[in-house]
Amino acid sequence: MKKIATIAAAIGLTASIAATASADEVTGTATPATATSSTYGNTMMEPVITPEDIKPATPMIILTRITPFYFTNGSVMKAAGMLSPQTIDTTGQVVTDMSGNEWREVYTWLGLAWIKVPNSAFVIMP
Repeated sequence: MKKIATIAAAIGLTASIAATASADEVTGTATPATATSSTYGNTMMEPVITPEDIKPATPMIILTRITPFYFTNGSVMKAAGMLSPQTIDTTGQVVTDMSGNEWREVYTWLGLAWIKVPNSAFVIMP
């Protein structure tokens, strides 16, 4: 019985809304509004991109195994965290230590950090 009362109330409400919407009389003819140059002005602003706005792409590194990262380059004492196998973006900063290891600055969830690029990683140059 409750379902029938609910359905009847919904139909009555819908009919009431429809009657209200159709009660307004339309008089005269409507003219469509058009936008003209005087509406928005004659100046068309285009984005200006200068050479200073364009930054070169930085190398990407594809890590194929778990790799530790450090907050300073060359510090192999204690890792700040570990990166799982993934593709990571670099800042472009590269340092080679005295042992010939390549260190690259990367973006991590803790901010900027350094990784010693493992031999199994792939460095994709832009």
